[in-house]
Amino acid sequence: MQAVISVALSLAPAHRRPGVLAISSFHSFIIGANRPVGHFLTRSLASQDLMYKGFGLESRERLAMAAVGKPFFVLVPSLFHPDDYAHVPFWLEQAEEQDVPVVLLSSSAVFRARADAVYQENDEDYADHPLALDLLALEALTRNNRRHLILRIGQGFSLMADDFANRLLTAIRDEHSLSLDMQRKFSPTPADDIAEVILAMLKQAACSDDLWGTYHFCGVEPISSYAFAEALLAEAGQYENLSGVELKSQEGGLMPAVWAPVTDNTLLFHTFGIKPKAWRKGLSRLIRRYYRAEG
Repeated sequence: MQAVISVALSLAPAHRRPGVLAISSFHSFIIGANRPVGHFLTRSLASQDLMYKGFGLESRERLAMAAVGKPFFVLVPSLFHPDDYAHVPFWLEQAEEQDVPVVLLSSSAVFRARADAVYQENDEDYADHPLALDLLALEALTRNNRRHLILRIGQGFSLMADDFANRLLTAIRDEHSLSLDMQRKFSPTPADDIAEVILAMLKQAACSDDLWGTYHFCGVEPISSYAFAEALLAEAGQYENLSGVELKSQEGGLMPAVWAPVTDNTLLFHTFGIKPKAWRKGLSRLIRRYYRAEG
């Protein structure tokens, strides 16, 4: 895979007045730019004329820091590409060596899957499965860098990877009847919303030195797998005929393969002013994007 997958936006676009450059106090190295969150993040950075350069996590490029500006390493591995996590320590070590602040995308999958739990950042009821242990180890490495932001997200989805929403939509289109769990609840979290949250955090962290730490973000309104499938079916049904699909509720039925428990977003709001986001709007956007790309 080509290591560099997007070009650094160091010059003004052609439509700008001559001699006017992008106004930005920071530039970002997006490590994992070919993953869903990385894709949406680089798109947002480009739309706002903010400087960035994108890399695959598997790249082993040694990055030369610019003499001016405030660089960030933004590491956005995907739960649905497990090999991503093996590459993260390389980038964390490089950031520490060059004294560059780091943003790490983590997951609430670090916590035990308890039906009654809404986890806060200081909770320590951690799961002991391999994914949770890997994530916790990477978080610990990230904290070796004083200037760090760790964002634990809820049940991320993009319809671009092997996430629950994509698996569910594929099953809906291929099968006439689906049995889904309606007991355990999770918080669907759209990938484009995650990208916007990271960008908002970057902008503020570039101007302040007291925002570093761990934060939680997940979509508003926890929901069961059955109810999420109903919402997804309603959205997808606007683009193709799915009237013959029957959804059934069944304890222990189809549910996310990787479970991300519900979290409390209060600290993120109080610190950065980032308001909770409704996942249903994100689902509508991503379904529309899915069918436009397919068409």
